[in-house]
Amino acid sequence: MTKTNLCVFTTCLVMCFSIAKAQNDSITEKANKYVYNSLMDSNFKQGKSASHVETKATSETDVNYSGNWMLGAGINMIEDSGHQSFGDFFSFKHKNSGNPFMVHVEYLINSQFSVSTTLLLNKYQSGKEVQGLTIQSASEPSYFATDVAVTYYVLDISSKHKFTPYATAGTGYRHISNYSAANQANVLVEIPKTRDITLNAGLGAAYWFHKNWALNMSYIAKFSLKAGANKNNKTNHLVSSLGVIYRLHNKNFE
Repeated sequence: MTKTNLCVFTTCLVMCFSIAKAQNDSITEKANKYVYNSLMDSNFKQGKSASHVETKATSETDVNYSGNWMLGAGINMIEDSGHQSFGDFFSFKHKNSGNPFMVHVEYLINSQFSVSTTLLLNKYQSGKEVQGLTIQSASEPSYFATDVAVTYYVLDISSKHKFTPYATAGTGYRHISNYSAANQANVLVEIPKTRDITLNAGLGAAYWFHKNWALNMSYIAKFSLKAGANKNNKTNHLVSSLGVIYRLHNKNFE
């Protein structure tokens, strides 16, 4: 009887131990699985968040790579013959480029509108016509002009467009020094210095070969206000220009 009780007791003890161990293993497995899943979720969320931040930063860097201020410099040519036209753009027959120099400062109000100021220096060349008069070699007048303008960019200038055409309009001041010129009868005529106000309108385009650098070309018609003294020498004329633009970097530009 005692042996039988001992066997039963031993059997019950083994069964209890086995059940306890199975439950313990099950709890441990669940706990481990929970910890594993938590770690995986955490890593995934962190990775996704980091990826999102990186993508956002990259996107912002790609789009907002430049700032509001642009500086330009280049050369200009003046057509003031009295019978020039837009068709003369590729002709040098009436273009004056004695001392051509141009500087330009522009502020972008937003990604398509800007305001600017431009300084132009040049000299009328001997042999060129000015309103039917031929400039003489010993008397080449200097040209000075300063303009202010509003520019509209057809394409968003803050994006990755390499080619950005634009239209521009504004006003300016011009000064031409006195000079001698021959009329059609080959008689010398003395032309006094001329100062006038002009209304300007034109077209242009910039080609961005770098995120901060561009080639710029423009063709501007300047209409003189014929008021005050020396009205006959206050002439409408065309100014074409070619230069480079440097855009100051500012990642916060919108």
